[in-house]
Amino acid sequence: MQINRSVWQDQWQRLNVFCVSFLAVSVSLGVAVVSLAKLLLLVAVLGQLVLDVKNRSFPAFKDWPRVTWWVVLAMVWMTLSVLWTEASSAEALAGWGRHSRLLWLLAMLYLLRTPAQALLTLKWFVVGMTLMLLSSWALVAGLPVPWATAKGLPSLGIVHGSTLEQPILITLLVVVLWFMRGHWPQGRWRWVPISILLLAVINVFFVMTGRSGFLVMLIFFFMAVWWQMRPPWRWLATGVPLLLVALLMIFSPRFQQRTQEISSDVLSYRQGSIETSQAQRLDYWHRSVLAVAEKPLAGHGVGSWLTTYHRLGGLQAKAPSNPHQQYLLWAVEGGGIGLLLFLGILLSQYKDAQDVSRPAKQALWTVTTIAAVMGLMNCPYFGAGMGECLLYLTASLWVLGQQKNQANSLTR
Repeated sequence: MQINRSVWQDQWQRLNVFCVSFLAVSVSLGVAVVSLAKLLLLVAVLGQLVLDVKNRSFPAFKDWPRVTWWVVLAMVWMTLSVLWTEASSAEALAGWGRHSRLLWLLAMLYLLRTPAQALLTLKWFVVGMTLMLLSSWALVAGLPVPWATAKGLPSLGIVHGSTLEQPILITLLVVVLWFMRGHWPQGRWRWVPISILLLAVINVFFVMTGRSGFLVMLIFFFMAVWWQMRPPWRWLATGVPLLLVALLMIFSPRFQQRTQEISSDVLSYRQGSIETSQAQRLDYWHRSVLAVAEKPLAGHGVGSWLTTYHRLGGLQAKAPSNPHQQYLLWAVEGGGIGLLLFLGILLSQYKDAQDVSRPAKQALWTVTTIAAVMGLMNCPYFGAGMGECLLYLTASLWVLGQQKNQANSLTR
């Protein structure tokens, strides 16, 4: 009986790893596949919970990363804000559902039990993202890509989603590949990850048009150089993105065009127009600041941003459910307390990275920095696909980093 129980546990652990790996791949395949992956994750969590209850084999939760407890506190606060939300019941429920995406971090930390399991899921993440990258180049070359769901964007190489998500996802592929290079194949196959890196960087800077994608790739280069330099000289790494911007303004027409559009977008907003993405953001942010000033401590309640935006004179009739700014979203809906809890989530990730092996630490710091900077212009943890990707990377890199004595001479 004991043998059968052990076999059953091993088989379920394999299912757990499969489900997390499927999520790792799904973030490159569109929102529908991500939803299916989360359903499988839920089944895996429930099954593992039953096994742990029967066998009294729960993991030591006191050893979980600090970010776990910040996520729990943030979700408790957002749940309590239902009591005073200005949103309708449907809007509040939808808003809570989007914020609750953070809880999938706990699910993946619960399912991944060893660094070997985390590494396997990261390999599948690289496979999925590489498929998306190659599909993007195929679209640019005019080749048919039957699985592409984005409409009207073949010249931009968009496979799924929009010009916002894909370049960021490709940048996260670059982050994982670069900082996990101690796991690259040796010998004649070493050219494969190097080629993927080159194709990804060229794709983001010369094919894509997403300004957020440009920015996060620049952040990667800064972090990559910063980690390679000795502490007294790390400040020199700030010159890397500046140099890249100067070169891209000369050699990348798309980078040049999209960068120069920022000033014209701001000018159009000053003239009362919100036809451009930057002008719309400025309008969202203006109303959000007014909303925070009204209720700075407890906020207007979960799911209330859109209602508050219209009440305060928002100019866009069909505005989205968030202000395209993560910090303002939490400040409006959760007040200063909600914003503090969200900042706690980000800062605890930096703190957690101090306790893991060097390659995982470098990757986790870079992923967190990208998420923090993205939050200035978007809501990365609020959107389907992107949010799951960031949470998956946080969980898998932390678990992988528990193998502290892992030899990796390339990153010392």
